[in-house]
Amino acid sequence: MLKKISDIHTKYKHYIITIITGAAAYALLEIAGLFEEEFERIMSIANYLTWHYLFEFISILVSFSVFVVSYYTYDQTRNLRTVFLGSVFFTIGMIDMFHTLSFKGMPDFFIENVSANRATTFWILGRLISAIGFLIATIIPPKRKSKIRKEIFLIIPMAISVFLLNVVTYHPDFFPPMFIEEYGLTKYKIYSEYLIVILFAVVALILIYEYKKKKDNVIFLFVLSLIISIFSEMAFVLYESVYDIYNYLGHIYKFIAFFLIFRGVLISSIKKPYLQLHRAKEQLKDHAENLDKKVYERTIEIKKLNDRLLDDIKYARSIQESMFSFKVPENKNISFEVRYFPAERISGDFYSIFKIDEGNIAFYIGDVSGHGVPAAMLTIFLNQTVRSLLDLNNSKGDLSPGSILDDTYKAFNKTNFGDDVYIVMLFGVYNIKSGRLKWSSAGHNVEPLIIKKNGKIHEIKIKGFPICKLIEIYNEKYQDHITEIEPGDRVMFYTDGLIEARNSSGEFYGTGRLENVLKSNLNKPLKYMADVICDSVFEFMGSKNTQDDITFFILERREQH
Repeated sequence: MLKKISDIHTKYKHYIITIITGAAAYALLEIAGLFEEEFERIMSIANYLTWHYLFEFISILVSFSVFVVSYYTYDQTRNLRTVFLGSVFFTIGMIDMFHTLSFKGMPDFFIENVSANRATTFWILGRLISAIGFLIATIIPPKRKSKIRKEIFLIIPMAISVFLLNVVTYHPDFFPPMFIEEYGLTKYKIYSEYLIVILFAVVALILIYEYKKKKDNVIFLFVLSLIISIFSEMAFVLYESVYDIYNYLGHIYKFIAFFLIFRGVLISSIKKPYLQLHRAKEQLKDHAENLDKKVYERTIEIKKLNDRLLDDIKYARSIQESMFSFKVPENKNISFEVRYFPAERISGDFYSIFKIDEGNIAFYIGDVSGHGVPAAMLTIFLNQTVRSLLDLNNSKGDLSPGSILDDTYKAFNKTNFGDDVYIVMLFGVYNIKSGRLKWSSAGHNVEPLIIKKNGKIHEIKIKGFPICKLIEIYNEKYQDHITEIEPGDRVMFYTDGLIEARNSSGEFYGTGRLENVLKSNLNKPLKYMADVICDSVFEFMGSKNTQDDITFFILERREQH
């Protein structure tokens, strides 16, 4: 029995809270009149004005804060409902500020505050705008995107606010009177309050229906705010003096309603992106800290099974090598020299150089996590995916390396490869006639070198995100970049195994030694330069048994004589 009651409470908890809130607000409104005389005795006009100012100041602050959050997140979210609601709150905040400053008994605000009618008119205008604005906001689909410039959502409410300030202050007869001294509330004011109550109720019902589908706590708090706002408006139908208990109670209700808006809309809007960012940061941190460790552990496991898998490995290696371009395309304008030294029977490095058509040559180079059979499978996956995507894009006239990497990233995230598997690579398309190299990087961790014919060497600055299983966290586009290759220039592409080769003392070969070799062999034939690089690295290591794969190729744009 108790479990059944507990389940019912859990299931209908928010609806129970809503009913209790409405009942409590109604009960307080009913009994408030019993304390009228006591209230008048202890609450002087000066005290009332102080409390009124504090209540209104807090609600104005909440209104402007909601606007600021929606306005400055609009560039990222482009959410129409959120930014429209923010502009409504900006208008409410402005008009509530006019209401506060023009309240009877306050210092002059453009004109003397000798009558309660001006402040009451501002109150009704503010509540009507909020009710109609909330109703329109609920009609807008929650995920509706907008292309409207965000400045529009500031300019329009500002213009409306200034217009109403001018009309109510200097043309008081434009609107019917809301409060007449020594008479009290007019029928216009009372009917307006009832209209506002009806609109608030309609909005609350729409949001309750939306809450049933989404179970969003922000919607629930907004419903509570609307219910309390309804009783706030009912209190403003009952007062006889702007300083009596019903007017005071109405402002307390409004304070509570705006506190709920602050708690629901504002705090949630501020916390949500930071929580999402924190979760994403923790996931990225975990992957960054454990990726190499997991790869190392997986490699050790593969090595232990090496003896039993030799036949399969030999077969896998033959498949992998069939993917490499041992015969590279050449013509009178361009030539390549390739060197490839796997550390194991099956390499983690990969490359390919192939002709797209008579005018363009494509290539890629990179590294996959680990070695052995998984590396071979990744190489096969990559080769098939890139070739298929390149053929498809070329048929559309789109030779964008960035687009190829985008689609490869998406395809990789649909595979069954483990979360600890990743690919770093650089993909490029070279136009033979113009010498223009268009390229994009997916986390390739060494920068290509341009060897100018005058002996200067420049690094091509690269950046990009590895191809890995993080599409839910990182889904940015890979960017295309252009590098112009002049006649006589050479470009060297390589993997990190080259510069991270170590000697017996544990010292790295490094880019400094590599650049010295390139400079000293600048005028030598391309094949000779590639051979000297290999000799230099192996001499430095003292052995040809590499700890990591070493792969590089050099592109030369030939000079025309």
